[in-house]
Amino acid sequence: MSAFGLVCLICTSILAQEIGAFRTISTGNFNNLSIWEIFDGSTWAAASFLPSQSHDIYIDQTHTLTLTQNESVKSLFINAEAGADQKLNLNGFNLDIYGTLQAFTGPAPGTPTGSFSSGNWIGNSNSSTLTFRGSSRTILPEGAWSAQSTNSRYSVIFDPGPGQTLTIETAIKAMSFTIRSGTLFQRLNTNITPFRCSSLSFNTNPTVAVGPFGDLIIEPGAQLISECNDGILFRSGSISALQFILQNGGELILEGENPEIEAANFQLNGTIIHRGGSSTKTFLTSTYPDAAIPNAIRNLELQGSEDLSLPSELFILGDLRQSGTGEIIAASSHLYFTGNGDQQIENFSLTTQDMSLNKLAGDLIVESDLNVTETLFLQSGSLDLNGNTLTVNSSGIGGINYSGGTWKNANSFIYSNLPNTLTSTNGTFPFEDVANGGERLVQLLGTTAGGDLEITFTEFEGADFNAGFQDTDGTDILYRLFSYFQFSGFNPSPNLLELRISADQLIVDDVDDLRIVGTGYAAPGNNISGLDPVRLWARREVPINDFSGINFTIGSFRTLSILPIEFFDIDASWKESAPEIRWKVRDEKAGQFEVYRSENPKETWNLLGVVESDPEKQGRYNWQDVTAKKFKTYFYRIKHVEETTDLISWSTTVRLKPINSIPENGIIYPNPYTTGPLHLKLPPEIDPQTAEIKVFSKNGLSLIQERLKSPRVISDLKRLRPGLYFIQISSSELQLNFRWIRK
Repeated sequence: MSAFGLVCLICTSILAQEIGAFRTISTGNFNNLSIWEIFDGSTWAAASFLPSQSHDIYIDQTHTLTLTQNESVKSLFINAEAGADQKLNLNGFNLDIYGTLQAFTGPAPGTPTGSFSSGNWIGNSNSSTLTFRGSSRTILPEGAWSAQSTNSRYSVIFDPGPGQTLTIETAIKAMSFTIRSGTLFQRLNTNITPFRCSSLSFNTNPTVAVGPFGDLIIEPGAQLISECNDGILFRSGSISALQFILQNGGELILEGENPEIEAANFQLNGTIIHRGGSSTKTFLTSTYPDAAIPNAIRNLELQGSEDLSLPSELFILGDLRQSGTGEIIAASSHLYFTGNGDQQIENFSLTTQDMSLNKLAGDLIVESDLNVTETLFLQSGSLDLNGNTLTVNSSGIGGINYSGGTWKNANSFIYSNLPNTLTSTNGTFPFEDVANGGERLVQLLGTTAGGDLEITFTEFEGADFNAGFQDTDGTDILYRLFSYFQFSGFNPSPNLLELRISADQLIVDDVDDLRIVGTGYAAPGNNISGLDPVRLWARREVPINDFSGINFTIGSFRTLSILPIEFFDIDASWKESAPEIRWKVRDEKAGQFEVYRSENPKETWNLLGVVESDPEKQGRYNWQDVTAKKFKTYFYRIKHVEETTDLISWSTTVRLKPINSIPENGIIYPNPYTTGPLHLKLPPEIDPQTAEIKVFSKNGLSLIQERLKSPRVISDLKRLRPGLYFIQISSSELQLNFRWIRK
């Protein structure tokens, strides 16, 4: 090498550090001025002040820098030569970084290299943190760091602020990662073969934990954007991270075509966005044997022009959205809609193999037609079809499976390949009567010859109180609802079907008063006595060949037997730490009001108390529920029983949220716990009858594993020795994880 070339190399090395950069000259504390030298542009000299967020710092070989308080620097450079041992002892404090994190070899500033120390290179605890702040930039340049520092004991926080993006171009390993604000952009290195992800992974020392370990948390308002397929997150090459937590309001943006995250627990309560790629994408998955399946999410959005294939099962607590030309493909999927608020299927017509509606509150709202090719499971909640068509069983091997819930605002309902035998399970069609209130369920019972049944429900508010026609048995019909049903598409058959229509939330003197009639004429077939004082079924036996072209509705031979309900307002709110239920009535008659409460309105209603009618109240009443728990969601409704006739009227149902809401991911408290009562509050998606609880020590040792419904759960937790524990609660729909301290 020429002398000129040698001089140029030396010049390049000198110019690599900025004026005002600091380097260590010995081991010591960060705030010890004597361990620092500062670069003045040509030479290193003793420092006269301490480094801050405007200064790069270099920790040279054989030196250990220790924090005694929180500190800030611009870029952090750490010597990575063999035998470097521990270089930075964060000592339970935080170091803010406003530039980059890099390793180097040789005298400072040295040459960029990976971090190859397997010792406790950066330490010394999970509470010791590096926090990246500041404006958009690359914080881990390619070739200047790596994930080989397998025993480092520190956590990383990405907190640049809203609108700022931090980019990592190489892998990093820590105890935990938290994306607190802004965007973390995880690059895929395409300059090598095979492509390499800038992975996020965790300490692999078995003395820290055995099995899955390490959390990645994306907080509300923050984003993780990943270009990768495999290698996004794991503990080691064969062991999963412990938790991947996407909090409500956070975003995970996946640009790989087949993204994989290896975590033993997923809490996907924010928004997942799939975008990019050049071929059909698959939904987020995992491959490690100890990894959970990420199949319970809140919001999912597909952007761009490529299609997205959903997994065989997906539990959805929020919205499904298409915002590009690519399509969400669910032709082989069973989608479970289970959120407690309104959910939307936006900007596309969903076709799915199977679908379950199981919502305690809120509507599932669609913007286009909905096609369930096999089975639609209706358990609870309301499906708002928003003027669109619902089609079920185009495959011919499914159908309706009804146990609760309703749909409303349907343009039409099409039952393809109608079963030969219709029962209350596969032959209940739960329309809501939006115009008049109540559930206007339809049932068809009996034997058919198949066909593609289409049902339409035309809604008009009000009723004809002077109908003026006779039923087929000569009975005068004095009343009929204006709203009506139409049926078509039956294959011809001489068989009779029992048709039922419910008179829910209509005042009925006697269920036998109910009839199914036409709109101004007698319906075909013969009347059957009404049934069920709760569901209020009007019934009729109708020949299959006579259904077409007829408007079927509810009628009565008594003008006063069916009237709009007297309740015109009911609400509930917390007052002085107890729910207060208030209601108003019109045309009040002597009698009493019964107040009912439920935690699941499709199952059990409990009578709380009775309020006597009082003309002086002018139709305005209230009741305070002093037995309510602050952490629970309740449903209330009022029943009025008339004194002289025992005529029953029901109010609508009102939902009251907790005064102290259970956090979305549940809560265990007190935490830390010393003595006294211990409470475990869980969201309604967790069914205590089927869920399981597991408790692990901080080293991953399993200590408790039992059914959540077990009466021993709380007492077993109380008996644990003082220490840090990880609690995992798993059900078929959700997994929750807690850190709990027993003092």
